[in-house]
Amino acid sequence: MTETASRTTIALLALMNVKGVGRRAALRIVDHPVANAADEEAIIDRATRQKIDAQQLRSAWPEAEEQVKRSFSAGIGVVSFHDEDFPQRLRNIPDPPAVLFYKGVPQGLAAPSALAIVGTREPTDYGERVAHRSAASAVEAGFVIVSGLAHGCDTFAHRGCVEAQGVGVAVMAHGLDKVYPAANKVLARELLDGGGCLVSEYPIGMTPVRTAFAERDRLQSGLSDGVLVIETDVKGGTMHTVRFARQQMRALACVEHPESWRSFPKTRGNQAMIADRWAEPVANGEALNAFLEKLRQRSGRTGPSGNDPQSTMDF
Repeated sequence: MTETASRTTIALLALMNVKGVGRRAALRIVDHPVANAADEEAIIDRATRQKIDAQQLRSAWPEAEEQVKRSFSAGIGVVSFHDEDFPQRLRNIPDPPAVLFYKGVPQGLAAPSALAIVGTREPTDYGERVAHRSAASAVEAGFVIVSGLAHGCDTFAHRGCVEAQGVGVAVMAHGLDKVYPAANKVLARELLDGGGCLVSEYPIGMTPVRTAFAERDRLQSGLSDGVLVIETDVKGGTMHTVRFARQQMRALACVEHPESWRSFPKTRGNQAMIADRWAEPVANGEALNAFLEKLRQRSGRTGPSGNDPQSTMDF
C-alpha cells in the first residue's frame, strides 16, 4: 500500500465532505489530475461558480487530509479516478466512484480476468453448493472472484475462492474499518491473507445504510468482466447488480436450476432472466466453463482452459 494520497484524491474528498456535493458533482469539478496549489485554487474557483461555498470547501480540505491519515493508520489505502492506479474497469462504467478505499493487496482490482458471483442472502442448499463450486472452478480457470461478503451466496462464493487458494475482492457498502456482517470477519481476514482485498467508496467511520448497498452493486459488476447470478427472486438486491451489469455491457449468466428446485421463490429471478434472454443459462460445470471462455475472448485475454475435472462436473 502506498502511504500517500494524490492532490487529486484530497480535492475530491474535500468536495464530497461539503454537504450536498456527491461523487458526480465532484468529478465534474475535478475533471483532470491536480498537480499543485494553483490547481487547487482553480478547483475552489470552479466550485464557487457551481454555488458551492468557498469557505466550506477550504475548511473541508484539512478534513480530507485527516481522513487519509486515519485511513493509512488503519491499513487502508486510497486512490481516486484520475490516479494512474485507479482500476481501469471502473473508469469505464457510466457512474464511476470518485474515490476508492482498499484494504489488502489491490492487484486483484486490475486482474486480467474477473468474475462477479452474486445472489440472495437466503439461498437454497443447491444455491450454496453452486456458489461454492462455481467460485472454485473460476479460480482454477484463472479468474479473480468479486462479491459483496454478504450472508448467503456471497459467503459461499468467497469461501469457494479461499478454499481454492484464489484471489478475492469483496466490495463493501461502508467504511473499511469494520466488517459487515460481523459474522464474516474471519472470512474477510482469510481473503486478505490470500492476497485479496476489501474495497469501498466510503471512508472509515461510514456505517452501512440501505442506499449504500444498492450503490455498491454497480461496483461489483463494474470490477468484473461478467456476472454470474446464483439465485434471486424477481425483486431484490441481486437484481440491482443485474441491471448495472446490463448498463455496463457486462456479460451476464445465471444458474439454471434442475426442475426439482424451480418451485423455490429464490429461483424465480433466474427463471425470468433466462426466459427474457437477459442471461446465459448455466446448468452445470461445462456451461460455466463455456461462459468463462467467452469472458476471456470478449476481453481479448487468454488463460487456463479450465478443462479440469471440477470445471466439467455437474453442480
